[in-house]
Amino acid sequence: MSSRPPATAGTDTDRVLWLDGLPADQLAPRPPLDGDTTADVAIVGAGYTGLWTAYYLSALHPDLSVVVIDAGQAGFGASGRNGGWCTAEMPALLPGLVRRHGPMAAMRLYRAGQRTLDELRRVLDAEGIDAHWRHDGSLYVARSAPQVDRLRGWHEVRSRLGIGGLTLTVGAPAAEQIGLTGVRATAYTRTAPPCSRPASPAACSPRSNAGVRVAEGTRATRIAPGLLVTDRGTVRARSVLCATEGYTGRLPGHARRVLPLHSYVLATEPLDAAAWQRLGLSDHRTVAESRYQFGYLQRTLDDRLVLGGRGAYYRFGSATDRGTAAGRRAHDRLRRTLAELLPDLADVPVSHQWSGVYGLHRHTEPEVVYDRETGLGHAGGYGGEGIALSNLAARSLAALVAGVSRPETRLCWVDNASRRWEPEPLRYLGVRGVSAAATGADRYEHRTDRTAPLARLALRAIV
Repeated sequence: MSSRPPATAGTDTDRVLWLDGLPADQLAPRPPLDGDTTADVAIVGAGYTGLWTAYYLSALHPDLSVVVIDAGQAGFGASGRNGGWCTAEMPALLPGLVRRHGPMAAMRLYRAGQRTLDELRRVLDAEGIDAHWRHDGSLYVARSAPQVDRLRGWHEVRSRLGIGGLTLTVGAPAAEQIGLTGVRATAYTRTAPPCSRPASPAACSPRSNAGVRVAEGTRATRIAPGLLVTDRGTVRARSVLCATEGYTGRLPGHARRVLPLHSYVLATEPLDAAAWQRLGLSDHRTVAESRYQFGYLQRTLDDRLVLGGRGAYYRFGSATDRGTAAGRRAHDRLRRTLAELLPDLADVPVSHQWSGVYGLHRHTEPEVVYDRETGLGHAGGYGGEGIALSNLAARSLAALVAGVSRPETRLCWVDNASRRWEPEPLRYLGVRGVSAAATGADRYEHRTDRTAPLARLALRAIV
């Protein structure tokens, strides 16, 4: 959540591509809470998780009254500032799920994630939402021998689980698939569509449902059984749900439950057809590197190149403000990544750049938790794959609240509550140390073409 709604969809230094050109009714702020009220369910956070939960609660029980609050505008957080990938592939998460929950439980969650893509498409069609949805798949790229080994390892894990649909290509044929420098292997899956205008969670908010109320500009100050206290009034509700993802630490008693990490994205001006031909991107598949601190990119429907970078950008004390200097350095790193991967585009003009705060639990897994006795629940911790996984988590949470037995309520992330993160300064030193180790491993592997020492440990710690 933000301390105040943003004045515009973007600024010169933080301009979000997905918000540009949206209809005025989706950007217009909703009124804040106007005093004390009651509801069956109160939800803190009007991003994907919160709004999807309200959406499915109203579908399961149309007679329920639901109040959703947010300190900013709907979708101001990671939901509106994402990188445009709608995927449930979970390449970093899947091996950990196998280790901690067993192969059958891991496969059930993976399969449920894949079915979520069909559910999202169903809702987009039913609600008339134009999300620039394309189903061209994703290409994962290896540019060093250790990265090739990691792609092979991911392919083997999927094969052992009976998960097909991943085509591994090694050598010259792989380099012909994409115009990035130094490509040695690729892994392609069609089950990861880009959603080129995904940052309109407000569009999924059931404005027309009289039982659901979304109050913006309303900050939660305390959550307790049957009670949500805000700076605009108190909501008494049978169930109180927290869907604040990376902003959870602002709530008293929740400071160490979710680690907020900052992810950065930029978009270029539209490229001409010759540039896309050189890149080998005739369609809109998404592309990701296999480094630990990796970059990812995609072609939008208006022919821009969107490039994002993943790394543990963490600020001391779990701060969620992005900081001008830190943001400038991060976007400069993205420009260098662009020049490294695509030298022909090193000087292409950038039209948009933005950042978002996503959440990570201590066990690095998403979780859906609901206590029927207290009525308290939460969902989140998607590690950067929240566009798709938030929908699945919301269906799990809504069914738990409604008391309905569904396959989503039997997934391994239900009641899989993580322990808390370490207090400061241990949290800061640990996260930054692991991030530095991952960056060092990337440099070592690029320089030597050998797997970096302790690389496996870094891979488990970085999402």
